Amino acid sequence: MNELLTRDPGSFRDPAGYVFLDQNRVIRAVTQTAWQEFREIYQSGIFEILARKGLMVDCRQIEASQEELSTFLGARGEQIVAVFEHPRIPFISYPYEWTFSQLKDAALTHLDLQLIAFEHGFVLSDATAYNIQFLSGRPIHIDCMSLRRYSEGQVWEGYNQFCRQFLLPLLIEAWSGCAFQPMLRGSLEGISFSDALAILPRFQLFTSPSALMHVYLHGKAINTKSASATGLQSATKLRAGSYKAILKQLRDFISGLKSRKRPVSFWNDYAFSNSYSESMRRTKLSFVKQWAASCKPKMLLDIGGNTGDYSLAAVDGGADSCVILDSDLDSVDIAYLRFKNSGTQIFPLLMNFLDPTPDMGWRQCERKGIESRARADGVIALALIHHLVISGNVPLRDAVHWIMGMAPKGIIEFVPKQDPMVTGLLSTREDIYTDYTEEMFREAVTARGRIVLEHSIEENGRLLAAYETL
Repeated sequence: MNELLTRDPGSFRDPAGYVFLDQNRVIRAVTQTAWQEFREIYQSGIFEILARKGLMVDCRQIEASQEELSTFLGARGEQIVAVFEHPRIPFISYPYEWTFSQLKDAALTHLDLQLIAFEHGFVLSDATAYNIQFLSGRPIHIDCMSLRRYSEGQVWEGYNQFCRQFLLPLLIEAWSGCAFQPMLRGSLEGISFSDALAILPRFQLFTSPSALMHVYLHGKAINTKSASATGLQSATKLRAGSYKAILKQLRDFISGLKSRKRPVSFWNDYAFSNSYSESMRRTKLSFVKQWAASCKPKMLLDIGGNTGDYSLAAVDGGADSCVILDSDLDSVDIAYLRFKNSGTQIFPLLMNFLDPTPDMGWRQCERKGIESRARADGVIALALIHHLVISGNVPLRDAVHWIMGMAPKGIIEFVPKQDPMVTGLLSTREDIYTDYTEEMFREAVTARGRIVLEHSIEENGRLLAAYETL
């Protein structure tokens, strides 16, 4: 067993088992208290069924000696009696980094898994959105230890959690047009019913049977601390048919939801309304593809990647996979819908670079900030620097070094002040950006690395610079 395996600091809540990681492997370690039940579930074949349907990551037991097992230790000092291996998710993401379409697909995946598992006599013990990740562009459940044997009459233990982390965020955007991401980021437990009831329109809550049951009555019961304060969990018994009907009702309800947050987005059509011609766009695409072909990054970050044109050029050139990080909801949603069924390893996420995802949770180790997750071997940052420096008042050197710190190789595009995109930003503010020059940009790059390939676009003076860090 690999001696470099260490327990994930975010894996501590469930005493039944813990997750251990190294650079290439994900190991699920099962404790004595959970072993008998988990072994029966594993031997039933349900994991293989769910994995074949693309709903849950594959899970296979690893033979390990007692000496090897003794090298694992649970968060509470528990001894480990068995270990299992999962495929590693290339890039871990969180619900507050997803668009409406991504959260909706994640919710439907969770419910589909529950419905299929229920047919085989199993249920999930929780409904946290953090157990859903994206693999090859599609949502998939990653916690095999959430499965339990169904007992006649039992209630859905994860009902309240599902509502707070899936249903309420989706309804807030679908019915009120408000972005759910800041609210989800504000609490790892999800959106509270009191907040949701203050936001959601009463007319729709009262005229939708599903919303009336799962949101209004459920929320009122919780807020008044009545006997049904925990929703379905408080019921004495829930017949199997009723359990399944609730899952199907929620699936039908959620599948029909559509986002109302469709403001006029400048960046939505940026690729077609910017300061360079189609020939210049082709030049950029060719430069990115040529660079990717030369260094073939396994994991590429496209910072400010918009709808993914340059990510696709990089993958076509030789990058194995790409994560798009962009702050525009519309662009990220378009990119997700564009690539999710394409078979192309391009995964877009919502990210404000001036206010990026921080470390969160217990001891700030439970959910990792973007910089500790975004360790790639290639990065492209096209038409981004001027937004960081001018819109965000970030010193040019800091902006360049931040990008170069993301990966040892990459491309940075410098957009000069005479470019219409920059003059537009400067039209409403004083030009205090004395460090924003091509000379200072080159100095910033060479302070940390070297420029190995460059191309100047004569029509607008932009500079494409491929770098390598020292």
